Amino acid sequence: MEIKNVVFDLGGVVIVWDPEKIKREFPGDKKAPAFLFENGFFSEYWTEFDRGTLTEGELIEKLAKRSGSDVEEWRKLIEYIKGSLADLPVTCELMHDLKETGHRLFCISNLSVEFYRYIQNRPFFHYLEGKIISGIEKVVKPDPAIFTLLLERYGLKAEETLFIDDLEANVKAAAAMGFRVVHYTDPQEKSLEVRRLTGL
Repeated sequence: MEIKNVVFDLGGVVIVWDPEKIKREFPGDKKAPAFLFENGFFSEYWTEFDRGTLTEGELIEKLAKRSGSDVEEWRKLIEYIKGSLADLPVTCELMHDLKETGHRLFCISNLSVEFYRYIQNRPFFHYLEGKIISGIEKVVKPDPAIFTLLLERYGLKAEETLFIDDLEANVKAAAAMGFRVVHYTDPQEKSLEVRRLTGL
């Protein structure tokens, strides 16, 4: 069946998400990013941050309390992480070309309200007809409810829709609901796969 709609994840697909680089290059206390990404805190609390049940301020307070580090150091790290979210040119070019050929484009992103506000004026958003941001909707991938929300809100059929994500759990959840999927593990390589699937 022809693919009419393409749904992008953001982090790791349209924008850079690289915890290893953050740990390596953060100019402040190196213990902070190591604590965030290596001690289970990320999976425990960041998901709630993405879900919109923790504010950025509350997240920073929890990080400072759990780590014993200074609140200001954590605030610097969070701002550094925001600054690391550069656009991926190969995917932005793909979005442009898909739009030009008449595909309907959307995104589903596990993203806090604060991080969304930081990137919401990026040019690539102009390619999107609609977006589902977890922090606004209070539901995160891979919960099937977030995919159902997309389909119902924009009147899409899963079998006509390609979902692109860098995380296997999210890809599997979408596939189980009938979406066509691409596990976007390498932007250069996988963008070519998307082009083949969509007839670009």
